Amino acid sequence: MSTRYVVAVTVDIPNFEFSVCQFHNILLTFELWSTCRFNIILRTNLSKSLYFIIKLSMESWKKVCIIVSVYVVLREFRPIDPFIIKYITSLPEKYTIKTIREEVYPMSSYVSVLFIVILFLITDYLQYKPIIILNGLSGIMSYSLLLGSPTIFVLKSSQIFLMLFRAAEVAHYTYMFAKIENKDQYQIATCIIKISIMIGKSSCGIIAQVLISYNIVRYVCLLYLSILGMILTTIWSLIMPPVKFSLYFYKEKDSTIIQTKINESTNVNLDKKNIKNYLIKMKFSEVIQKLWDDFNVAYTDANVFKWSVWWSLSFSGYVLVSHYIQLHWEEIEPHSEQSPLNGAVESLATLLSAATIYAIGRVNGDWDKYRDIIMAIVAMGLGVMLYFLSLTKSLTKSYVYYIIFCCTYQTMATISSAGVAKFLKRNCYALIFGFNKLIGYILIIIFTIIIVEDKLFSFDIRQQFLIYSVYFMFLGCFFLLMAFMSFRRL
Repeated sequence: MSTRYVVAVTVDIPNFEFSVCQFHNILLTFELWSTCRFNIILRTNLSKSLYFIIKLSMESWKKVCIIVSVYVVLREFRPIDPFIIKYITSLPEKYTIKTIREEVYPMSSYVSVLFIVILFLITDYLQYKPIIILNGLSGIMSYSLLLGSPTIFVLKSSQIFLMLFRAAEVAHYTYMFAKIENKDQYQIATCIIKISIMIGKSSCGIIAQVLISYNIVRYVCLLYLSILGMILTTIWSLIMPPVKFSLYFYKEKDSTIIQTKINESTNVNLDKKNIKNYLIKMKFSEVIQKLWDDFNVAYTDANVFKWSVWWSLSFSGYVLVSHYIQLHWEEIEPHSEQSPLNGAVESLATLLSAATIYAIGRVNGDWDKYRDIIMAIVAMGLGVMLYFLSLTKSLTKSYVYYIIFCCTYQTMATISSAGVAKFLKRNCYALIFGFNKLIGYILIIIFTIIIVEDKLFSFDIRQQFLIYSVYFMFLGCFFLLMAFMSFRRL
């Protein structure tokens, strides 16, 4: 399926006399890549203006990927992130690592569940774009609160907006799935978006590292650049095309008519104005019933359930590791003669992840057939990397273990996301992905209460990472048992 765009450019040419008929049939065709074609038609009007009308023909799923890719690249432009701990500890208030770990960071874990619940319930209903806009706005607020001399309360407030920012990221994935009609393209589309995220993150890390290593700017300047990135993200989200049609919170007046209209959606403008001709809005009780029905249908599918279990459980571990890795580096740095390379490490990790994800996206393998054993091997591998990371006193080795961990996780997360989406029905992506993320954040809260906060137990940062390694190894054993049970049933 292809979508056409027309871009008109007007050029005023004084004293340029010619007839419209003379240019009516002039057509210049340029081939661009293997999927795009530009037809430039020269026309004029009575005011002696020359119009260049460019018609772009491109497969619709690729167009969606380009739109979302630009969005995520802008969203990842947050150069302060690799040095956020160094920025906070450099503030006049002289916050310590212990204060950040036990007082500031736990706040984000607690509010995350609330945001996840709200967003996965309303994202499909609002048809994705409003939540995508909210994502950019929450990023602006989160980083703006760090300016000046923030108190502990302001730092906690910044974490709240940061969690809203992270919770809302479900919208751009589900937006993409809702706009792409052919589910066979989900894996390659997911890979493209993941690669775009990696490109944005890696370029951001390189910029941050260069600016800091050569003393070009201070940490606060990275914060200003991050706010600029969030502003550009918000602007782009405002011009993204909306998802005009959703069946999720409507029921059909006539199933035959509405199905015909959906099938003909490329020729029929199914927007809010004429949606009432074919659908009626459901009552609240009917909405709850529909949510439950979709939830039940999705998770009774063995493929969705298993991929979701791996995604949720591994996601919680990855968030904890990425959230506290800078604290681990701060622990090692005083005993190392090496200068911090946080930005370069984040950049290299994302570049390698992007390359791996791209390679995986080009493979049309049967991931579902070997799913259990792959999940077991990957989880065990992640646990081994975290075990070495928790023991090492070398900053270089810590960087290497972290890069391998991120690259492996991001690749498997891409495969699992595509695996889940492939077996879901349209218009319930946010519900399922949101619930998967909710489970992940509930586990993060449990880890935070037991391991991070000094309430039940007292663990230092090395012991925390050792526990994370045991967690992933346990997941590996769990999925290995699932693989064995699946093999027995064959």
